[in-house]
Amino acid sequence: MKILIGGAFMQIDELAKGGNMELEVRCNGRTLSFRSDIVLIKNHSVLITTIKVNDQTVGFSDKCHISFLYKAEGKVFIWENIDVKLVKCNGEIYHKLDIFGDGKPHNRRDSYRMYIGEDMPLYVNTATGPTALSVLVKDISETGVAFISKEEIDIDRTIRLKLKDNNVIISLSGIIIRKEFLNNLNSFLYGCKFNEKNSKLGKFIAKKQGELLRKKTSTYSSPPAKEKKNKYQEEVIEKL
Repeated sequence: MKILIGGAFMQIDELAKGGNMELEVRCNGRTLSFRSDIVLIKNHSVLITTIKVNDQTVGFSDKCHISFLYKAEGKVFIWENIDVKLVKCNGEIYHKLDIFGDGKPHNRRDSYRMYIGEDMPLYVNTATGPTALSVLVKDISETGVAFISKEEIDIDRTIRLKLKDNNVIISLSGIIIRKEFLNNLNSFLYGCKFNEKNSKLGKFIAKKQGELLRKKTSTYSSPPAKEKKNKYQEEVIEKL
């Protein structure tokens, strides 16, 4: 890595094949996050496994502002304003990222937080047993949840939250780690950290992001199977 005051740049050739990465997509005032794996690296191009939501391929228009994020040695590096397109290589469809320059250190929360803004039942463990509360769930990520309540709850209390995804109930358990009083709402804002990672929650967030992208923007493309051959750019990148 190149040495930089306060951190270090990361070069493209330091990316690892098979490594986990993330695309942060900003469009029409909203930010969505999609995770994938690196398949191939050549010069300034990176092939990643196709990003899909509900088994449909996601496409991005020129109106999107897209950043590439990669985590190495506990640090996150970002390449901004990258180009993303669908390509075919050896008969398989991939997303191809055109990346130039070096990745810069990027400070952010480890997990993408999705806005919810809905009232939900929440259970708080107390000395007399679980107490049910109706709270406003502000946002949620794979690692935690933020909610607003007029009830004051102690830090380190264990909470349980149940999300409903169609006919599937996602049970989540966590601990309150942050509390802030909101004068304008006469309520408390709580931050909770989940006790363990839940794969169902990750899929729920990814699905909701896809639904939001399709609903709020015109940048989602999912061509029918019979049209895919004409939609995808027939571009082959030689293997390293």
